[in-house]
Amino acid sequence: MLYRYKLKPRSPVTTSLMSDTFFGHFCWAALFEKGESFLQDFLAAYEKEKPAPVLFSSAFKAGFLPRPAMPQAGRKKMQQFVDRYFVVDPDGALKGKSEKQKQFEGMAAAKKWNKQRFISTESWSQLKNNYSESGLLKIFYEQFRQGKDKEESSFETMISASNSINRFSGTVSEEGGLFQRESSWFYHNACLDLYVEVNLEEMVPLIDWFLTDYLPLNGFGKDKSVGMGSFDIILDKSFNTNLFKVDLSNAAMTLSAGAFEGIEQYPSFYRLMTKFGKLGGTFSVSSPSGGPVLPFKKPILMLEPGAVFFTTEKLNKQPLLKNVHSDKRIRHCGVPITVPVNIMEESLNVTI
Repeated sequence: MLYRYKLKPRSPVTTSLMSDTFFGHFCWAALFEKGESFLQDFLAAYEKEKPAPVLFSSAFKAGFLPRPAMPQAGRKKMQQFVDRYFVVDPDGALKGKSEKQKQFEGMAAAKKWNKQRFISTESWSQLKNNYSESGLLKIFYEQFRQGKDKEESSFETMISASNSINRFSGTVSEEGGLFQRESSWFYHNACLDLYVEVNLEEMVPLIDWFLTDYLPLNGFGKDKSVGMGSFDIILDKSFNTNLFKVDLSNAAMTLSAGAFEGIEQYPSFYRLMTKFGKLGGTFSVSSPSGGPVLPFKKPILMLEPGAVFFTTEKLNKQPLLKNVHSDKRIRHCGVPITVPVNIMEESLNVTI
């Protein structure tokens, strides 16, 4: 079953709201609430050919989804689009401008639209049964006519300088003590969507407790002990799973960061990111094996949300990643939530 939760920020956030981080927080919450044996059984349930018990998406601006990572229209198609909708100007939106001005404005608009990484749920609903980049450009054009084509962020990023403190002397370190800290400051009334896939019904109460009680009380990510990563979270009872129902699909789009064994067997389009994971809970200050503190995981190459896999099956029957830390017990979740989509053939025939 798929659920959606609404996140309302109460403070800045210093850690990206990614699916694997939500999963890590949930594991620590389950350990504290249910005990180590429960957590071990829970992690062992992530086996190949068996649906994952619980999966999280990354958090997105409310009312938006990641844009499918499909190849953009080539130059020839882009020029045809600009000529049809800007140079010919069938709606008279650019009345009084020369042909060169119309062409320039059209190419500038198309270039801006190609950089957008998210689409509205309304646009998704229009395109999910026959998705194509040209179809998305037409939607962007309609929004342009209405003055609604600007992709507005829900936060601003701030970079601040800080000093590291020598814990023995209580003073600032003399060399190498200065470092930069990046944080996201959300606008007033900002709201985010988080999707949760639950394949074991008995996990539903624990998930709801984790999101609506534990996480708002304890915070998310780095610096939560000083008030960062604070959210109000509620279950979105208005969410209708028909949003992700498709008449006939030929592909699946991810809502989570993805990395799993055998990923190369699926034809796909994607954007890559490198994840430098860090252990949480008590493992961030003490070694899980009793030796030196080793809080950092090995770098992991992951697919950003919005990756498109050409398969009609769900990708939730994957094991957790192993060998991501010197302690062999540590795992990392790269199993994604996927939603079906029908990709039109024209999106695959890209010409320069």
